[in-house]
Amino acid sequence: MKRLVIYFHYDAQGLLDGPCRFAVQALVPCADVVLVTNGSLRQQDRDWLNGEQIRYIERENVGLDVGAYREALLTLRRETVSAYEELVLMNYTLAGPVSPLQKMFSAMESRTGLDFWGLTRHYAMSSRRFGGKVPEHIQSHFLAVRAGMLQSDVFWNYWQEMQLPKSYEESIIRHETRFTAHFAARGFAWDTYVQTEDLKTVFVNPIMACPRELIANRGCPFFKRRSFFTPYEDELRRTDGAAARQLYDYLRRATAYPVEQLVASMLRSQPLSVVAKNLHWHYVVDAVPQKTGNLAEQGLRLVRVEPMRADTVTDWYLEQSVQQAETCLAQAAELFRNDPGLGVLFPALPLWPQAADSAAAEWRRVRPALAGQVDVPMTDDPPTAPLAGWALVRCEALAQELPVETLPHARWLLPLLAQKNGYYSATLETAAQAAARADYWQTCVRAANEPAAVAKQLGRLVKHKLKR
Repeated sequence: MKRLVIYFHYDAQGLLDGPCRFAVQALVPCADVVLVTNGSLRQQDRDWLNGEQIRYIERENVGLDVGAYREALLTLRRETVSAYEELVLMNYTLAGPVSPLQKMFSAMESRTGLDFWGLTRHYAMSSRRFGGKVPEHIQSHFLAVRAGMLQSDVFWNYWQEMQLPKSYEESIIRHETRFTAHFAARGFAWDTYVQTEDLKTVFVNPIMACPRELIANRGCPFFKRRSFFTPYEDELRRTDGAAARQLYDYLRRATAYPVEQLVASMLRSQPLSVVAKNLHWHYVVDAVPQKTGNLAEQGLRLVRVEPMRADTVTDWYLEQSVQQAETCLAQAAELFRNDPGLGVLFPALPLWPQAADSAAAEWRRVRPALAGQVDVPMTDDPPTAPLAGWALVRCEALAQELPVETLPHARWLLPLLAQKNGYYSATLETAAQAAARADYWQTCVRAANEPAAVAKQLGRLVKHKLKR
């Protein structure tokens, strides 16, 4: 089948990263590819596209993906696009493929009764954010249109009359949630490659809620980048919060997809605190002393920094973490061997509630100074940091920054500098501490469902604040 793929791309720095290149290269054997980017590419990325003989269009960053697709279609012109048997509109927010694309394309080619099809679907829901009643629809990250529809006036009128969105919400309302119903109402038949009808009563958005299931058991060749940096609090309202980590582990274990390269790219554009929550960069170790090998020979270094000072209870627990450092080092070093993207490892913040409050308050104080030192995304939510005063560091992750312990705010700088270099940071704790943490949050959840308990806790907080 003669196929054209219009691949939409956006990067604030004009970077065509490794995961995008990986996707484009996988598409080339299956289609003619035209990349359209909202912005200007770096010269080295233009050179790469020219070397791969891939046409590209650079445009002003207006209209989001809808504007990019519209401009690409009108630039290529109707007579050129309509000469293809199939047009695919694909969004860079999909990562992959994790399996050969020809299997998907061959399976859908055999379904000759379809006029348009997509990778996955989103089920009907109510949403004030997206205009009220949202119908079941093909998700716009991968949308294929067959020749009959492609050559129709209906298709071209849709794009010529399209009002460009000014926000993500408008893009969803004007295109993604509208496209399927608009063309179905005009007699065009549709379906999706990934079948999820049995999940309809479980998840409205399966590719986000259970991506491992779709890849491992339903043949889906792509997943959403956003799985790794979606607001974690939103995920907990829809799922058990484990989807991203399960996906990450599966990709590493069962596929050849370079997921570590994707994570390194995301750390360039996403806050460490957000990615760390979704991927659960937290390890549990046994509190059993083991012989530690030569750290330098393993490319590691034990770094000691000034610990955070807070209330006396927090300080006591942080000092306990420092004393346990030697006990954990051998197990910590093993974690570096297993996870090539791990750059910095240190004890988790104590469960004591005031420890988290103190860390958040200190982060708010030092963040403006850190933003001037390290060019990585930061939010009000503090990243995990070695507040107990020690960290095990992969020397390669800090490049020329060592010895960083002599710098102001070193305990916060360590994870941020590693992030700048494409490495992540993680915390560790003992099994007893992990069990206590799990029991603590279960208690919080139960209490939150009991109005009397909530009122009692609020009273205690007010009393405590007044005393202070």
